[in-house]
Amino acid sequence: MDEPALKITRGDIVARGLLCHCPNCGKRGMLASWFRLNKACLSCGMDLARSAGIYSGTTSIGYVASIVFVIVPVCFLVAFKVLSVTAGVLLGIFGSFGFIVLVYPVMLCWMVMAYHVALPTELPANGGREGRDE
Repeated sequence: MDEPALKITRGDIVARGLLCHCPNCGKRGMLASWFRLNKACLSCGMDLARSAGIYSGTTSIGYVASIVFVIVPVCFLVAFKVLSVTAGVLLGIFGSFGFIVLVYPVMLCWMVMAYHVALPTELPANGGREGRDE
């Protein structure tokens, strides 16, 4: 079964998502605050609440990213005796928390991007119907 021609391609969706722009119109307006998406894009009105797993997905990604970018480097610093164990534990705890808070808005945008890369026909510009019951 062939996929219908898309006005907004998966490449467009990825490029917009990496910059935290709306996957439908390409403009900013997805974030209500540092920790929340708007219910709809401020520019085009696309429903952003449809991607139901956004918040749980960001938590999982945040844990993995925190391990890779904070915990593992701290473990190496402790192993090579650059940091004491106490300093390493404290840096790991507070560094992980700070890292997740810092990148949370990006993770929200990237989860919206991932949803629409998987289902590009859900975008209104690609013929998706707004407000339908699923």
